[in-house]
Amino acid sequence: MREFVQQQNKPPETVLAELLDAGMPSNLESAQSQVTAITLLLQQLNEAYYNQDAPLVPDEQYDRLLRLLENIEQTFPETSLPDSPARRVGGEASSKFTPVPHRFPMLSLLDVFSKEEVLAFIARVREKAPEAAFLCQMKIDGLSLSLTYRHGRLVQGVTRGDGVTSGEDVTENIREISAIPHTLREPIEELVVRGEAFMPESSFEALNSALEESGEKTFANPRNAAAGTIRQLDASVVRDRKLSFFAFDVQYATESFTTDLGSLERLAALGFQTIPDMRLSSTEEEVLEAIDSFQDVRDSLPFGIDGAVIKVNTLEERELFGATSKFPRWAVAYKYPPEQKETTILDISAQVGRTGRITPLAHLEPLQLAGTMVQRATLHNQGYIDQLDCRIGDTVIVQKGGDIIPAVIQVNHAKRPPDTVSYALPKQCPACGSPTEFIGGGADLYCTGIDCPAQLVRHLIYFASKEAMDIQGLGEKVSAALFKHQYVKSIADIYILHEQKEALIESGIIGREKSVTNLLSYIEASKGQPLYRLVAGFGIPLVGRQTAMALVDAIPDLRKIAAADEEMLASIPDIGPATAREIVHWFRLPQSIQLIERLESYGLSLSEEKDVVSSLPLQDQTYVLTGTLSNMTRSEARAALEVRGARVAGSVSSKTFAVIAGESPGSKLDKARTLGVTVLDEAAFMALLERTSHE
Repeated sequence: MREFVQQQNKPPETVLAELLDAGMPSNLESAQSQVTAITLLLQQLNEAYYNQDAPLVPDEQYDRLLRLLENIEQTFPETSLPDSPARRVGGEASSKFTPVPHRFPMLSLLDVFSKEEVLAFIARVREKAPEAAFLCQMKIDGLSLSLTYRHGRLVQGVTRGDGVTSGEDVTENIREISAIPHTLREPIEELVVRGEAFMPESSFEALNSALEESGEKTFANPRNAAAGTIRQLDASVVRDRKLSFFAFDVQYATESFTTDLGSLERLAALGFQTIPDMRLSSTEEEVLEAIDSFQDVRDSLPFGIDGAVIKVNTLEERELFGATSKFPRWAVAYKYPPEQKETTILDISAQVGRTGRITPLAHLEPLQLAGTMVQRATLHNQGYIDQLDCRIGDTVIVQKGGDIIPAVIQVNHAKRPPDTVSYALPKQCPACGSPTEFIGGGADLYCTGIDCPAQLVRHLIYFASKEAMDIQGLGEKVSAALFKHQYVKSIADIYILHEQKEALIESGIIGREKSVTNLLSYIEASKGQPLYRLVAGFGIPLVGRQTAMALVDAIPDLRKIAAADEEMLASIPDIGPATAREIVHWFRLPQSIQLIERLESYGLSLSEEKDVVSSLPLQDQTYVLTGTLSNMTRSEARAALEVRGARVAGSVSSKTFAVIAGESPGSKLDKARTLGVTVLDEAAFMALLERTSHE
């Protein structure tokens, strides 16, 4: 299972598929490895979904992976990690807004995927509450909010965040949603309401049309658009995008209710919009009928739903069931299966992503799917194409799960026309003509060209980042502008930008004279950066900052690194056989050789002197940083340690010398205590830096 942990060169959907294919482990050792791998991936997916509003995989696949983790942890309890995603509700509070402690938990619901599971839930409820009735509602696909009213006036709006400890204060933004009343029809002393902010289909289509017309990135679905809008720093954006809101729960009130339905009717009387077509169901048949009824009208609704919620209606009966750390036991959410339809593949093309990954894309006979017109679908990779035996002209089943990009999931070979041929991804990159390669022994094909136009902006951003050459001012916006206006066609071109200084100033694409002068000054200063930063900036697969430091420390000459063989490189600490293989391959590429020659001709040094004997005070000691420091940033702390000879790692192990813990430390602190690793608070860390600054 070790390969799952090394995810640098594998897209999330590939790692997810491998983990699901592996299934339940057979022993404790493989269970521990698999739990680590699943946790790493789920953390990445949670960050993208909850905090960046940009889901990486369909909901259905995410749910399957989470359920697999829960099953492994139940079978092998000793594998459960302190920060297990199986016990968390969602993301973390965004740094854009003020974190707000939750007075009342904003738990999620247990997802079920079959009607058998719904019936099993009803049976469990009936064991304790034989006469229980259930309130069935559409599950709105939006962003959960908690609204607090005092004396009938809206005083605060909070997102779910992690659901248990804190969310983010978005009060000013939610005041711009017309469906959220600022003042209630009665001055209730205190009321805390939970509901779902969402973007109606009409607003979503108008927004994406406007974004597309202006050349900006469009949203994948209304849920992402709603979440991204709520987190805008400019509240007027929320007003312009016309979000809406449905209230679905009373979290607290200074008046009492006996049923969920009664509380929602009261909210409607106070001026809230509640979810339409709620069904009070007394029998299993009525519950299933409600689920089917909602699904039947799903595509015709002016808002998105992804399932049905089934809740015990009587509030007193809910007390019999309680809740886990993640969800209440008195409710479930039935998730509708992804919609599938049949169509024909008109063509297959290869697309180059910003990471250099080449993805096959099926061009389809247009069809209406999950409420939108679909003309393209992913085929994932060459292995997936071969497995399906998918060809141009085939009749295929297309699925749109989680409202992410549709995928071809099945071929109807009985309808295959004659004279079709197998499809193979190109051996040369369609964007730049460089050789393509299955990097890291994986299933995914990549362009090997460092100056490939399809990925140059990403390469340039990383080359200039703090992890690499640390060129201030050369971020995403400036890099994209330089590429768009053809000032930069290779990373090396930034070192001749000074020749076009007047043209840059006149064009104003990156600012006026001061901005241009400052940028050129930072670029020139970067020529004096340590060699390891240049190596890190190349973006060689499996070679990050720490590996680059180890490489240059052992071989402080770029030409000698380029001439080294795999065996020699693999003997260097922190560099294994796989990394050595990628280094050798990268330095043998013609475009890499040309880049290095150009950089040298522009004044960058390819070698540096090393002291024969090192007297750095923290030499060969490994430290791990966790939490927030008040006296310096994480990057500054790492730099302070590295200049004293220390190695800064991203995870805690038995080889860690000490963990430096600031405010709100994460699971690294728990692991350090478990392993008996020394923990330094910020005061002790500052004392260490002071003590070693003169050694």
